[in-house]
Amino acid sequence: MTFPVEFQAVVFAAGKGSRMSEITAGKPKCLLPVGPKPLVWYPLYKLQTAGFSDVILIVLETQRAEIQSTLERTELDLKIDYVSINDNEDLGTADSLRAISDKLKSDVLVVSCDFISDVSLKGILDTFRAHNASVTSLFLYPQQSDNVVVPGPKSKYKIERDLIGIDEQTSRLVFLASASDFETELSLPTTLLKKHTSVKIYSNLIDSHVYVLKNWVIKYLKSEENFMSIKGELLPHIIKKQLSKPPKPTDTKESIVNIEDSGDIFVFAQEDELDLEIRNASSYNDHIGDVRPAYHNDSIRCFAYIPPKDTFGIRVNTLPSYWSVNAKIIDRWDKITNAKELVLQHPKAVIASNQVDNKCIIWEGAKLNEKTSFKNSIIGANTEICSFSRVFNSIVMNNVTIKEKVALENCIVCDGVTIESGCQIKGCLIGSQHVISEQSEHTNEVLTDSDRLMEF
Repeated sequence: MTFPVEFQAVVFAAGKGSRMSEITAGKPKCLLPVGPKPLVWYPLYKLQTAGFSDVILIVLETQRAEIQSTLERTELDLKIDYVSINDNEDLGTADSLRAISDKLKSDVLVVSCDFISDVSLKGILDTFRAHNASVTSLFLYPQQSDNVVVPGPKSKYKIERDLIGIDEQTSRLVFLASASDFETELSLPTTLLKKHTSVKIYSNLIDSHVYVLKNWVIKYLKSEENFMSIKGELLPHIIKKQLSKPPKPTDTKESIVNIEDSGDIFVFAQEDELDLEIRNASSYNDHIGDVRPAYHNDSIRCFAYIPPKDTFGIRVNTLPSYWSVNAKIIDRWDKITNAKELVLQHPKAVIASNQVDNKCIIWEGAKLNEKTSFKNSIIGANTEICSFSRVFNSIVMNNVTIKEKVALENCIVCDGVTIESGCQIKGCLIGSQHVISEQSEHTNEVLTDSDRLMEF
């Protein structure tokens, strides 16, 4: 006899990176290099260290082979079930979760491929367990502002903020919306404030896109095809439904049609009778100051988990966050990976240069010729740097060729780029497959083939 696992893990890796299209045109976002590993490796390794042995990874059909081939070389001790979705379908996270609903038999831990953190997943899972929650969300305090200067033209990046309402006494998540939905003021329903008397509205927390969902939420999502995104549509709807009560039963005879076809969320959220009896017999209560029963007898219960303020966590979904995390990854490596060995120079890299500092990461197959110099940079797989060139404070991705006497500083160089001899390039972002003619000089530019960028 086999027993279902307590949680199934799902990682979303089908995003096209539209907020950072300059570096994701022609490359899966989830394979962007972060330190010595591709971006998606970090949430997968986080799940592995949390005790998961199986993961469902949702990818685009055209990217599946490349992603699978890359991850097979990262020596993860996970069984990965790759589920492909059609590139031509404009599917949101809720759509993708609905598409794999038949695979989900247990409660579900959902993680985005761009999540990098030193937080322990035990905290959010234990919060979910302790309250038999419907939904538990992980929120992080923002990192201190570093005034990050991103390669490319100087421009201001808009920071998207959420308004997150949490009952400080119970950790119930009672409100979630984008700050852009409100012009000047926010009014909360009186029914909410009467029920949750200690609500604090946060505008600075980061939604990590890490959620634990009760299995009934998956079944409900399958019955409601109008929800496209988890964070923008499904979660606010469920959070709001906490204020409602199930409709009173009628005397009509039960239909022979499946009652879940009614679309009533409370049909899906019915609690086990034994759980109810145990809670009613217990003296436990999650709030004080009134005589109302535990959880106000709510069958739908959403919670927030906020780790300590010194927890490092970031979503790598913008150019500033991508540039920033690569600047911090070596210093944060031990905490993020539970002290996994950090290999700065891959054993299959050819390094003839004697000027490579200890802030550089060199990937497999890279070739650093004699009389070259490297400081605080990432050199991607199968990239060659020719003699008399220097690379400082830059991210150079895979299959790049940098010819002789090139000076590269504060740049991001995407896959397949060729930089001809004698170029002086500072503060630039160079798109995939671009060729820079010899003796060129560029400062604070985006250098890319415009038609290639538009294609994606």
